[in-house]
Amino acid sequence: MDAGQLCGTADVGVSATGDISKVLALAPDCVAYCATAVRREEEAIADIVTYLEEGINVVTFSTIPLVYPAAAPAGWRDALEDAARKGNSTFYATGSEPGFISLNIPTALLAGAGRVDSYRMDEYALDLDKAYPIWDVLHESMGFGKPDGHVPVRIASGKVNKDWETVVRYIADILGFVLDRIDLDWERLLAPTDLDTALGVIPEGTICAHRWQLAGMIGARPVVAVQYFATVSSTPWPDRWPKPAREGEGGMVFRIQGSPSMSLELHFEQSAITRVNPGVAVTAMAAVNAIPDVVDALPGVIAQPLSGPSIVSRQSRT
Repeated sequence: MDAGQLCGTADVGVSATGDISKVLALAPDCVAYCATAVRREEEAIADIVTYLEEGINVVTFSTIPLVYPAAAPAGWRDALEDAARKGNSTFYATGSEPGFISLNIPTALLAGAGRVDSYRMDEYALDLDKAYPIWDVLHESMGFGKPDGHVPVRIASGKVNKDWETVVRYIADILGFVLDRIDLDWERLLAPTDLDTALGVIPEGTICAHRWQLAGMIGARPVVAVQYFATVSSTPWPDRWPKPAREGEGGMVFRIQGSPSMSLELHFEQSAITRVNPGVAVTAMAAVNAIPDVVDALPGVIAQPLSGPSIVSRQSRT
């Protein structure tokens, strides 16, 4: 059927099918694999292997740890390498964060660095009930509305380590830091009163926010870190937490301590003509914009983030 029907809109002229054999029969230059890999990681890898073995290049934002293959699970990497070799095809994983935000942007920023004592990226995901209104993710994965003492699934399952250790190791590797270990530090914040949100009330005394930091350590010193803050509407901001660059707005702040020290703020602005979350849009475009270079690349698993003036949106010349 037309893909527009799946979205509840008018036809857009793009066909959709649930039959992978029909996709293979088209023999496309590249497949943008955008299916979720949450709780189906092995199935997603198997899907991608099928395309690669058939000689079809693949770009994806689904398999997050593979944004830096050197730090991804060896079994995944080996399966994709074998498939790419068999099919003479190319695989590339990207996305927003982890992805071009946490890999490409710091790489560009560090080009002007001298001595680097430490690097940290703070991500502020505020009012998630409005920006990402999926109850299963906010309640089950992040733990919003759960009682005191609950450990969010993304912490308990190791997802934070699995996905973001790739970022910590990439930055450490390009800087030449030899890490002793990677530590996870996290805390939950409880609602001081009932909080009204776009997804209903978060009851007083239940989880309304959390903060975690994944830090690459040399001795007792954190040298590379990713810190993440997540809240729902009306969450009071603790004084002990560093504040976002813009009051009440999400975004990222990159912080480099050294000589020279640097900081860089990044914000996504909501479009006036579409309701699509800009963070969701840039995740997709990071993959779509890379397709021409992935098609032209040598066969195999691309080991480093693609960057440079060739990896940009293709604008109409009319």
